[in-house]
Amino acid sequence: MEVLLEPYNYLLSNPGKEIRTTLILAFEEWVPLAPSKREEIIEIIKMLHSASLMIDDVEDNSSLRRSKPVAHKIYGIPATINCANYVYFLALEKLTQIADLEAINVFTQELIQLHRGQGMEIYWRDSVKCPTEEEYIQMVQNSNF
Repeated sequence: MEVLLEPYNYLLSNPGKEIRTTLILAFEEWVPLAPSKREEIIEIIKMLHSASLMIDDVEDNSSLRRSKPVAHKIYGIPATINCANYVYFLALEKLTQIADLEAINVFTQELIQLHRGQGMEIYWRDSVKCPTEEEYIQMVQNSNF
């Protein structure tokens, strides 16, 4: 099954700034975690963020991500979309092993919000409609993970 993760592993081979990891470590000042749980949470967040980047690059027809060709230009759109969706569900599977129902509910609601926001951005772009300031702020709040 490793072949299914090639677009994901390609994206991870050129890491970003790791700001989410830094934030998790900072939050530990208030909410201490067992090291194994912290590492699982960091991995789940990295998976979700990376999968959303792959989908976003396809939706925006991007050419570069972190100064390298985007995954879908190398692996193709179908394989990249499938990989990103697969990673979403692998992250959910990991979450179910370490978290309670509330965490799974948050996970689900955030993914719904992410896709609503991205969907509105695509709608406005493709229909050449300019959102109101209020609509745009709502979209930004929903599409950031």
